[in-house]
Amino acid sequence: MSSSYFDIDDLPGPSNRRSTNREVYISAHDSGYGASVYSEEKSERPTLVSSNTMPLTTIPGSMLSSGSEDTVQRLLQYQVQQLHYNENRSALGRAISTVMNMLKELQSMNREWPAQYPAFRSVNAPVNLSNIPTSLSSDRPAQLRRAATDLPFSSSNQDKATLVSLSPSSEVPRLMSSQLSHEFNVLKLDLKLGAVSPAELVRSLEKSAIASLLDGKISQALKHLLSLRERIEDTSSKVLVTGDLNAGKSTFCNSLLRRNVLPEDQQPCTNVFCEVLDAQINNGVEEVHAIPHGSTYNRQDERTYHVFPISQLERLAVSPEIYMLLKIYIEDKRSPEQSLLRNGVVDIALIDAPGLNMDSMQTTAVFARQEEIDVVVFVVSAENHFTLSAKEFIWNAAHEKAFIFIVVNRFDNIRDKNRCSRLILEQVAKLSPRTYNDSDDLVHFVSSNKVPKSYPDDGDDGDDNGDDGNGGTNNSDDDGALDFENLERCLRNFILEKRAISKLAPAKTYLLNVLGDLEALASYNEQLSQNEVQRLKDELAHITPVYEISLQNSVKIAEEVDSNIEKLVTSVYEHTRYRLENVIAEIGTKTYVDYPGIFSIYSYAAHTRDAMLHSIQQSVVECEEFARKRTTSGFLALQNLGLQHFQGTAYYTEKIFNNGLMFSRRKDLLARGSVSAPIEFADYIDLDQKEKISGLGMSITLATAAGTGAFGLPSTVANGIVKASSIVGLRNLRKWIVPALGLVLVCGAVYVISDIPNVVPRKLAKKLKRELESVDYIHTNSDRISGECRKVLKYPAEDLRSAFQQLLDEKASQKNERIRQMSHAKESLRYFSRLYEDSRCNWGLISELDLEGVITGGSTDA
Repeated sequence: MSSSYFDIDDLPGPSNRRSTNREVYISAHDSGYGASVYSEEKSERPTLVSSNTMPLTTIPGSMLSSGSEDTVQRLLQYQVQQLHYNENRSALGRAISTVMNMLKELQSMNREWPAQYPAFRSVNAPVNLSNIPTSLSSDRPAQLRRAATDLPFSSSNQDKATLVSLSPSSEVPRLMSSQLSHEFNVLKLDLKLGAVSPAELVRSLEKSAIASLLDGKISQALKHLLSLRERIEDTSSKVLVTGDLNAGKSTFCNSLLRRNVLPEDQQPCTNVFCEVLDAQINNGVEEVHAIPHGSTYNRQDERTYHVFPISQLERLAVSPEIYMLLKIYIEDKRSPEQSLLRNGVVDIALIDAPGLNMDSMQTTAVFARQEEIDVVVFVVSAENHFTLSAKEFIWNAAHEKAFIFIVVNRFDNIRDKNRCSRLILEQVAKLSPRTYNDSDDLVHFVSSNKVPKSYPDDGDDGDDNGDDGNGGTNNSDDDGALDFENLERCLRNFILEKRAISKLAPAKTYLLNVLGDLEALASYNEQLSQNEVQRLKDELAHITPVYEISLQNSVKIAEEVDSNIEKLVTSVYEHTRYRLENVIAEIGTKTYVDYPGIFSIYSYAAHTRDAMLHSIQQSVVECEEFARKRTTSGFLALQNLGLQHFQGTAYYTEKIFNNGLMFSRRKDLLARGSVSAPIEFADYIDLDQKEKISGLGMSITLATAAGTGAFGLPSTVANGIVKASSIVGLRNLRKWIVPALGLVLVCGAVYVISDIPNVVPRKLAKKLKRELESVDYIHTNSDRISGECRKVLKYPAEDLRSAFQQLLDEKASQKNERIRQMSHAKESLRYFSRLYEDSRCNWGLISELDLEGVITGGSTDA
């Protein structure tokens, strides 16, 4: 090339676009839409040349004078179009990155705070075809939206008005309604299960399942956006020819190529994707590269594919179990104005897909493949119209492709052509309104088998309008050829001249659909978050006072319960002590057993002791019975208090108190044998009587002393006694002293024996008192009985405290949960508010991209 990057002689010929083992740059003036870089050492995919390859100010004067004025004008227009195309491509690339970040953030948020699906009001208005905006020939689309949408989509506040208003108290509709399928596009949940409607099926799922499904939809959208970014960066264009089984797809492709390349038959003969490319990419060699399953194709590495001649294509096309893709390189020697593959503008890959309704796996493969395609050419049989699989494919493709090139094949077999055309156009209007608006350019009724394929294999000039082009044909065939030529012209115009529509419009449409879904989703969830925040505020305003009051009541009643229990226990202790003190103090003053006589004094003492112990024990039993009654009254008082505060709730359960179980295990010291009081000989003689005898002896001593005048008695008395004794005589006195002493002893013994019924109770009472005092019997039993009361009353008191604690815990848990939910709701509100604003802002920026307008000298030409 010259220093000016190109010469006029270089322009249309495709031979200048490639050179062996070296890179050749094609100026934007040459291609009109973007140049490509090819190298045998590099991968097959071309690399985009910078948009500033040929600035307008660098066009040399020799260039302007070397050709006709029309040619130079065309070159200038191509340059401006290329600059405008690259600006839009860069803007869409940045928009894709922005939307991907928004989706990733939504995906992360959805896992923590599952997004709710809105329920739209029913939209029953019929489709008004005249209101469907924009066409290929009109100004830029103000609002691109899915082709199958019933009504035009508007990114405005009116979207919020279409949502069903929800009060905070109403049930949150977390699932989609049946009308939502007409509003959501990319993020629509499309479930199928027998006769169950998708809306009912979605309603049956849990909230976590809905979040999981939405997560999957977001992942699919992210994957598709990556594919879109690669497609708009790729300078080549991929054209997918698809349709139902036996719709004539291969025949249509052969008619476009003017060669019988792909196999044709009345039965299905294309079971493998066949991608037809210009042989110049393959060094001008016509051959088939069959790519096995699991292999990544690299034309430079022959290990990644198998090479076959074109003649083997019919056999290869029916081997889906071996090969997943057939790359067919063919030579098209027609002029760039006639050839679709070698058009001198952009590299074209023509892909013939298997029939949609052949089997589910291949249908799924076709659905997945369309996401990698720039232009979809849908071939429909004029005899069968649109089948269910065809409608589903167009609905799925409409996520990004508002315009679909539709070919109604075998139209010559239809008798009532007007009726057929009307019915098919009505179906197109429902499936893709944008396509219907441009039906003159996008919907064609042809018969591919009527197109003459005059391109020979021996290197003819490729003129398919040669001498035999009309020879031997009737007027019907001529009309069919003209219809097909018109189809070719429209297809070339759609792919090449309106490349911004075929290449960039799918990305713009898909981005607008994603942002529209995000805007509707964010708007609805923003309102839900606001309602949630207000609801939580109201609940906190109700729960907090209840919690404070419950806490105060809990403390007050706990103190009251403890005080009442202590009073009851104290009263039982004092009563028991007073009772036992009185019984033990009076134990020696009572007659418990009748005296049986001198010969049963031991049994008398033992029975008396036992009777005394029994009397003490009986007083203990009476104290225990008193404690039972007081404890029962205290238990009932506590239970009534619990029922007063918690009756009818799960916090407190009424219980039955069996006071007979109190004191069931004997702990009395007497019952355990700790106080025995054994019978001793001294228990029959009262020590107090011995003191009396000692006193008597003292009296005798005093009397003797008196006889000696010690007390100043008259000596005559003493003298008189001496005289008396002298009269009796000392001898007689000795005889009487022994009997006198015996009499005294006998009288003493009689006295002791006769006093046993009185002495034994006194002595045993004293002994029992000493032993009871040694073991602190009164305090021990008083403490035992009152302790039993405290132990029994502890259970209803604990039940009451537990009830209050459960109430407080629940209220505190509710309060903390509301605070936590409030934090999440506010975070969600901030996020969805920002998502709504970002979605609206980006939607407006992307919708303002003028893909068709060309700026020339400061003016805009659509």
